[in-house]
Amino acid sequence: MAYRSNLGRDRTLYIENVGDQTHITLNLSRPGQQQSQSNSFTTGPWQTPPTLYREADSFILRLEGTTGQSFVQIQGTQMSSTTTPNLSQVEVLPLQLAEDKPPMESMKPMKPMKPMKPMKMGNMSMSVEPMEMKMGNMSLSMNDLNTPKADATEQRFCTQCGNPLEAGDRFCGACGSAVKAKP
Repeated sequence: MAYRSNLGRDRTLYIENVGDQTHITLNLSRPGQQQSQSNSFTTGPWQTPPTLYREADSFILRLEGTTGQSFVQIQGTQMSSTTTPNLSQVEVLPLQLAEDKPPMESMKPMKPMKPMKPMKMGNMSMSVEPMEMKMGNMSLSMNDLNTPKADATEQRFCTQCGNPLEAGDRFCGACGSAVKAKP
């Protein structure tokens, strides 16, 4: 059995007893925004229908199952188990029988992004297909495995300090670190 109640401010409360668990879902639906929060409490099968109360700034849900009475406080978009509250100054709100759990409003899927055009700014350019970036005489690209590797005349740099290395260097002239041979 399931119940629902409109809490105002675009909030809907949905309560369902499944076996020993009571599932409580709080939905918030505003234009362009949807949120849903769910909690489960062990109450056992309900002995009486749930009761919803309104306090000044929150709601109290009373559940009575085979494990006894339980209270859940709902404030804003938060809900938490609470001790037995003072129910003398509260308003009882109606709960409607719910056939099934209301789906969240369906959001329209986003349109696919258009492919990015190559970007250029001064002597810098970037493109996605093939993925590469160029700035001045430097370039960085994601090569295919079939693309031949750069030849040995390409400039090399020290992995420790970043200074340029000459072909055949075994140690960096700036920091003295050993130069790892290229495979």
